[in-house]
Amino acid sequence: MNALILMTRIPMAGQTKTRLMDIMSGDECAELHMAFLKDLFNTFKKLKEIDIYLTYTPENSLDTIENIIPEFVKTLPQIGEDLGNKMYNAINDILSLDYEKVILIGSDIPHIKNEDILHSFKILEEKDIVLGPSYDGGYYLIGMKKPNEGIFHISKKWGGKSVLESTIDMANNQRLTVGLAAKYMDIDTKEDLFAFMDKYEGHRDKIALKTVKFIKEWRENTGQGQVDRTNKRIY
Repeated sequence: MNALILMTRIPMAGQTKTRLMDIMSGDECAELHMAFLKDLFNTFKKLKEIDIYLTYTPENSLDTIENIIPEFVKTLPQIGEDLGNKMYNAINDILSLDYEKVILIGSDIPHIKNEDILHSFKILEEKDIVLGPSYDGGYYLIGMKKPNEGIFHISKKWGGKSVLESTIDMANNQRLTVGLAAKYMDIDTKEDLFAFMDKYEGHRDKIALKTVKFIKEWRENTGQGQVDRTNKRIY
């Protein structure tokens, strides 16, 4: 059996999606994050042969989202001092339950396709590590078959523009083979938000419907995110 871990903050006002608080209120940021989770849970319903886990922080806040967590999703609090520690501990804990492959993803990719998740597990049939690159230079997905704490000991700041490159270098130094999954865009900034809507609003495949609906209604209510097509400027 294989396992997928979704790593997330609990959507609470002022504590999530804070880089969007220059255009959204704390409550709106929390609602947006809640829409991300709903879309991801909907995608997970199609992953019939994979066990799903949610690892969350803060520890005593799960009741905020309990009503949207599907019954098939198991939960565990995040443990660790920094993001790298938390990712390793989650993967190590789940691998210790005798899964063959474990993949962990972040919650900022509500538009991820289930086939890309399945392909990531397939990559692990031949590679030691799988990474899902994000357009900001980091990664949104990491998976392995054996726990490897060293892969998370990068010298760069988490969230920096060279985290993916540094992680691949770390793997190469340990003689671990690395495969790359599909590339996706995190939704962290207003530029990300509007680029996401440009691509997925009205998309024929009906991707990330809850997220698209929330952003569309927010834009209509606030007038935010209008684009001057002559110079591509967002105002």
